Amino acid sequence: MESVNCTLFYVIIDKVMNMKHIFILKPNTSKELISCIVSSMQGKRYELRYTKDLDDARKIALSYQEEKEVCRLYAIGGDGFVHKVVNGMVKSHHELVVIPQGTGNDFARSIYKDLDAIKVFKDSLKKEAKPIDVIQCRDDLYCVNVLCCGLDADVGNIVNTNRKTTIAPRILQYSFTILDKIFHLKFYPTEIYTYNKDIYQGNVLICTFCNGHYFGGGYQAGYYSSLDDGMIDMSVVGEISKKELPYYLKGLITNTLHKTKKFHHFKEEDVWVKTSQYVNIDGEKYDPGTYHLKCIHNAIQLVY
Repeated sequence: MESVNCTLFYVIIDKVMNMKHIFILKPNTSKELISCIVSSMQGKRYELRYTKDLDDARKIALSYQEEKEVCRLYAIGGDGFVHKVVNGMVKSHHELVVIPQGTGNDFARSIYKDLDAIKVFKDSLKKEAKPIDVIQCRDDLYCVNVLCCGLDADVGNIVNTNRKTTIAPRILQYSFTILDKIFHLKFYPTEIYTYNKDIYQGNVLICTFCNGHYFGGGYQAGYYSSLDDGMIDMSVVGEISKKELPYYLKGLITNTLHKTKKFHHFKEEDVWVKTSQYVNIDGEKYDPGTYHLKCIHNAIQLVY
């Protein structure tokens, strides 16, 4: 059995190293990481594709859609960067590697125990890809991690807007913003429904639609989510009173919201959400409105 496993291991490495490797990265990517990539790829087929702006990551990934051979695309950045690369890869046969180089790295937290970028890269060269789901939000918009439309969306959108004007670490930005927003509570009327039933209607504090597990730099959103179960995992916390604030704040900080009294959990393959609030998808801000969310099973080949 050991010799079989050893043979399989070398077959995987040989297969991976004979692929074309496309590294999609920002101009300010760690020089140490780039040096590691260049030295590891000597004699192999690879490209370094630098982005000009965030949406350029999607355009670069999209440019490989017609490539007949399977390529391995590396999204080297944070959650918004990964979001853009995924939106350029869906419906292709290529493989995705996520190299955490952001401040939140929430999707990476769902798939790695160690977020060290160099270690993740080196480990990926020894691994095969496995299929995972994505959530289709609109015809040309996909979510790989979390869509949210409650306090969590407000906080994510504020941090995202202010990320170029503040020097505080992003996890602290999230914490400070959460404290500010939760003490100035605002609830948004939200409707969640399927073809034949109403799931939730009312004001929400927290409202997440999850493929991954985390948002906001490590706060848990998908307590029961799975990347490959073909389902959208939904967590909702309804309207609360001011006297309940400490209880729910503690639940948010300690990742125990699912144990609180007003926590609701649902799983569906196909669901609509209607909100008058700007939503947040994988760390990026999107318009209010009605989103038809569909779990697209095995939509992406991910190395993890």
